[in-house]
Amino acid sequence: MPRYRITDTYELPDDEEDEGTYEGAIYRRRRRSPAGAFAVLGVLIAVSVGAASLFTVSERQEHDAFCLSCHTAQHHAYAERAQAAVAGGFAPDLSSYHYQRIYGEGGELRCIDCHRGDGSARHRVDTLIFSAEMAALWLAGQDDQRLEKTAITTTVVNGITRTVAQTTLGLRRPHLTNAGCRSCHEAQLLVAGAANHMHNMLPAAYEAWKRGAPLIAPKDAPDPQAVIATGLVRYETTLQCANCHQAHRALETAHFLDLQGVIKPACEQCHRETGRGPTEVTIAEE
Repeated sequence: MPRYRITDTYELPDDEEDEGTYEGAIYRRRRRSPAGAFAVLGVLIAVSVGAASLFTVSERQEHDAFCLSCHTAQHHAYAERAQAAVAGGFAPDLSSYHYQRIYGEGGELRCIDCHRGDGSARHRVDTLIFSAEMAALWLAGQDDQRLEKTAITTTVVNGITRTVAQTTLGLRRPHLTNAGCRSCHEAQLLVAGAANHMHNMLPAAYEAWKRGAPLIAPKDAPDPQAVIATGLVRYETTLQCANCHQAHRALETAHFLDLQGVIKPACEQCHRETGRGPTEVTIAEE
C-alpha cells in the first residue's frame, strides 16, 4: 500500500505572534524575564514598609513623650506648662487648664487628642500628612518657633504684658483642632438661644444637629419644646473654635478669652460673613 505525505501549509491567524515555538512534538514557551516579578515584589515591599511606618507613627503619636522627642522648644514649653498645672501649679493657658481639670478628675489627656481631629480615617491621614509637612519645615529650618501663634500683638504672662510678633496664620489645620474641640464640647454648641448664638450659629453646630445630636433648650426657656422644635439654621461663616479659644496663648483672664483683641473681631467677622448682626460690636468687661 503506497504511503502518502500530507503537508499542511495553513497558518493560524496568531501564529506569527505566538510566543512559543514547536520543537518536534513538544511545545516550548519562551522564558519570561524575572525583572517584572522583581519589580512587582519591590512595589509590594515598599507599600508594606510604608503602611507599617504609618501605623507605627500613628500608634506612637498616642504618647506625649513621642511628640516631644521630635517637636521643638515651643512645644516643650507647652508640655512644661501642662505638667506644672497637673502637679498643682497655675495653668497659664487653655491647654494646660484642660490637662489640670481632666487629670484632676481621674481622666487622661494627650497632645494628639486635640490635634488629630475626630479620629476618623480621613482626619488621621490629614494628621500624618500635616506631621510630615511640619517635619520638612523643621529640617529646612523654616518652622515657626514662636510660643504665641495668634493674630495678636501683646500677651500677658505672670502679670507682665509682652509684645509678640503678629501673624494672621493662626492654625495651619484649623479643621483638625475644631473637630477635636467638638468631640468633647458638642453639647455646648447645641444649647439653642440668643445667649449662646455665638456657638449654635457655627456650621459645626448645624452639622452635629443634622447628624442627629439633640438640640438643648436653655435653662430659662419658657417653652423648651418650642426651642427644640424650631431647630437650627445653617449660617455660612469661616469661624471655628480656635478663632476665639486659643489653646496655647498665656492669658490671665476668665476662661482664657481675650474679649477685646480676639472675641470682638471674631464676632464682627461672623456678622459680616453671615449678613446678620452689627458690623461693630461693643463688649463690656465686668
